[in-house]
Amino acid sequence: MYRPGHSLQWSIRITGCCLSVLCLTMSAAAVAVDIVPAIAPATKLNQVALQPELAAHLNGTPVYRLTLDVLSQMAQLEKPKTRSADILDNIINNRLLTEKTRSQFTDEELQASRRVAFEPDVVLDNQLSGYLRTVYHKDLEASISKLPGGKLDALIQKQGKLGEDELNSVFGARNRVILDYTLGTAQQAAAAQVTVMRCNFAAATSISLYDVFRRQNVQGRVEFFNRNRDFIRQQAQLYLANLYVLDWARLRFGEAALRDLRQAVAEQNSVRAIKSLHGIGTDTDSESRLLNQLAAEVKPKEVSAYFRNHKEEFKRIVSVRSRHIRLDNETQARQVAELARQGSNFANLAQQYSTAADARQGGDMGMIVHNGQLSWLEQLAYMQEPGKVSAPIRAAVAPDEKAHWEIVLVEQRNEGYQDPASEEVRYQASRALAQEKAIRQLTVLQTQLRKNARIDVNKTVLTN
Repeated sequence: MYRPGHSLQWSIRITGCCLSVLCLTMSAAAVAVDIVPAIAPATKLNQVALQPELAAHLNGTPVYRLTLDVLSQMAQLEKPKTRSADILDNIINNRLLTEKTRSQFTDEELQASRRVAFEPDVVLDNQLSGYLRTVYHKDLEASISKLPGGKLDALIQKQGKLGEDELNSVFGARNRVILDYTLGTAQQAAAAQVTVMRCNFAAATSISLYDVFRRQNVQGRVEFFNRNRDFIRQQAQLYLANLYVLDWARLRFGEAALRDLRQAVAEQNSVRAIKSLHGIGTDTDSESRLLNQLAAEVKPKEVSAYFRNHKEEFKRIVSVRSRHIRLDNETQARQVAELARQGSNFANLAQQYSTAADARQGGDMGMIVHNGQLSWLEQLAYMQEPGKVSAPIRAAVAPDEKAHWEIVLVEQRNEGYQDPASEEVRYQASRALAQEKAIRQLTVLQTQLRKNARIDVNKTVLTN
């Protein structure tokens, strides 16, 4: 059986159903590593002599040089001046935080989009393979070039038939109504018996329909249910390519080093989710069990204090004085709007062209006060900048009503502040305070974790 050699890099091009040697042109953005400033300040690291394959020891557990090298190079693709010391700091912070908070959040909270997106282990495999392809692409290309024909196709012994009966046993009859593009237990077992391809490759002698199906997001699963055989085979080839990259890395760097890199990438994903659940990098409306709990604990006096200290956040439009021009023809509406923008008197244009009942009054809408429900046209006026003629906007009319276009000019806007006793102020202030408290909690936690950690760094790795 073919095994990857010890010198590799990558590029996978799919032409028809063929994998070419030159297809690792994954953009850095597609596999970018999150390198952000640590929540807690870095503590002084003990620089010691370690085995050359190790970057550090964290509480006696090794952090491998492969992990530091790969994540450093990925970060430097976007920010060339990123220091390896900063990357190591992130690896350590992520590991400590993930281990400490693992029991505090459910899988559903950390993987909110799982039902329509990819399974977490699939995301991780794709990320890991993508990083390795980007960093070691020349080595991987060299390895692939040693295969017969210089292509990964050499690993494929036989394509499965994917007959109609086989696919029906998994996905059911074609004409049935499908509401959920997932497979039940019996369907999964049936899919595992359907061979998509047989391979001359130790890491995967056979790839089943289930192997490939479970690696899809919802759009991909739809293609499977639609019996798109070309798509299924293409996805199997991509899976084989990923397996090749991971097997090559395992042989070159060792199982332990690859496992450590995989763990670091998984921790990076977890910390991104943990920060989001604490309100970092999100707006105050973001849903989180933690933020909801903290918001519910906010006292009225805290809301009042927040309102006083952040009054500008609660500014609102109290009223506007506006005019409008209504036209039944979009072309004419554009022409009239252009005349208004060029300086023609808006009220005169309304008297001359508008089809609205208030045309004789120059389209005067009066002073519009927001005391409750606004009409569509009044809402449009509230959205416009004062003194700026709007573009013609097609009115929201019923299907049986004649279409028309509105041009709006706000002549005056009066601003004030929301009622400090209102529910809207209470909600916004409590969410903002909850976010602040959550971030403080996380900062304190990570500072404490770093303070209590034993960190020994290989003094030869921090070269930049």
